[in-house]
This record gives sequence, C-alpha cells and structure tokens, in this order.
Amino acid sequence: MKWRSLCSLFAGIILFSTIEVASKVMQSGGGIAGQYPFWLAFLRFIVTGLVLVFPACRQLRQREVRLNRRDFRALAILGLVGVTLMAGFFHFAITLLPANIAALVFSCNPVFVVLFAPLVLAEKITLRKAISAVLCVTGIIILSRDHAGDVSGRGLLLMAAATVFFALYTVFSKKIMSRYGALPLTAFTCLIGGILLLPLAWDMESFPLAAYGAADWLGVAYLSLVGTALGYFLFIYGISHVDAGVGSMVFFLKPFLAALFAWIVLNENLTVPMLLGGLFILGGMLAALVHVPQKRSLLKRTG
Repeated sequence: MKWRSLCSLFAGIILFSTIEVASKVMQSGGGIAGQYPFWLAFLRFIVTGLVLVFPACRQLRQREVRLNRRDFRALAILGLVGVTLMAGFFHFAITLLPANIAALVFSCNPVFVVLFAPLVLAEKITLRKAISAVLCVTGIIILSRDHAGDVSGRGLLLMAAATVFFALYTVFSKKIMSRYGALPLTAFTCLIGGILLLPLAWDMESFPLAAYGAADWLGVAYLSLVGTALGYFLFIYGISHVDAGVGSMVFFLKPFLAALFAWIVLNENLTVPMLLGGLFILGGMLAALVHVPQKRSLLKRTG
C-alpha cells in the first residue's frame, strides 16, 4: 500500500470535513447562498468541472484515450449518481440538519462501500475489514450520543440517500479509474453532474444569483476549488490505489474532523464522547490500513 495514496486519502477527507461547516456558515453567516441548496450544489460542481476539464483533456491526450459514446454514457451515469443525486440530497439535508449530524450520517458511507465492493469489484469482505467497520461504527455511535436531541427526520433520510449514492460513486469510480485517471474522471463527472443539477435548481429555487454578495461568491469559490475540486481529486486518486473497502474506511474520520472544525469555526462544544469516538474511529482505520505481514510457518521455511 503506497504512502502517497494514504496521504492523498487523508488530505481529501480533511477537505471533505470542512464542507458541512462551510455550508452552515454560508447559510447563516451573512450570505444567502446556503439557503439555496440546489443552486449551491450546481455552482459547486460546475465550477469544479470547468476548472479541471482542460487539464483533464490534456491528460487524456497524454494517455492516448479518446472518449467514445460508451465512455460518455459511463461518465454521465457516474455524474448523475455521484454528483447530481448525491449533492442535491446532501446540500438540501444540510439546510435541515446541524453540521455535526450531517457529517455523522454521511461518514457512514464506507459501510455501504464494503457491501457494494464485492458486487462490483474483485474485493472480498475480510475479517480485518469487518473488525475495522465494527470499531468505526462504534465510534460513530459514541459520537451520536452528543446529538440525541430533536433532528429532522426528512433531513436524515435525505442525507442517508446521499450517503448511499456517494458509496456507489466510490465503487464504480474505482472500477473505471484505470481507463481515465483520477483527474479526468473527477472533471467529467463533476461537469456532467453539475449540468444535470441546473434544471433542478432553476425549477425548485428560481434564480437567486443576482442577489449574491461577495461573501456568497467567496463561499462558492471555497466549496468549488478547495472542498470539491481538490478534495475529490485527492480522494479518487487515493482510492484508486487501494482496496475501495479499505480506503473508504478513512471516511469514518470525517465526523470527528467536522466536529473539530465546528468547534473552531462555529464555537460548538468539543466533548469527551467526541474524543472517545475519535479514538475508536482511529483504531478502526488503523485496523483497515496497517497491514501486518503474516510470518511463514517453520515448515514452509525449512521445506
């Protein structure tokens, strides 16, 4: 397992962990962009796609890959699942949930990745992955104790749907990664998924962009360029070089990091259950990511 891939995964998750907090700041921090989730999702991914599409095309030429109708169909389906549906539900759910709860639910997607991976990829559910999932889910349960108050049921359902869609995106991205590379895959799925979000945004939220101020556009720039373009590229690059089920376990770190960022930015409490849950999550990630080579038996060495 390459350390570069692991560092890329961790960096991507750190950036992903700022999305809920940044969205909450945009919802109640003086701007209005966070109050229009579908437009926010559209702007977030269309800007990401436009920024990455030219270097992505250059990389495809270097790899001597020419996109055909089958390629565009595969990328369109991936963009629909991993961007249009995932981001639409995700940003709508954030308007109904606290930042910590939103991150808590979304961070459970590795469980679905472990379940989906054997159906799509040549990966097995091993004992090490199962132990890792149990430790991480235990950490999630401990973290959830701090958020047992009144929570929007619709928000939870929307975020759960976004979680499943992102897990599917992760698994299918790994399946076709070898043909395109991380950058082109990220660019085209973001661009196509963003375009498909436009009619939803226009139909459900009219056209609020004329009322956006400097704070709104600054927030959109951060979500697009840092939280999404860089975050997605790092995550997809990292996941393409490790087992999808193993690499996705890093995602369990997201609720702890989101709680930490919420403490720093939104002055939310950083409690003992959060720290304890973070330790369980860290233990689960170590169980998934640190490979201990098995010693050969004495019989095999002497035979």
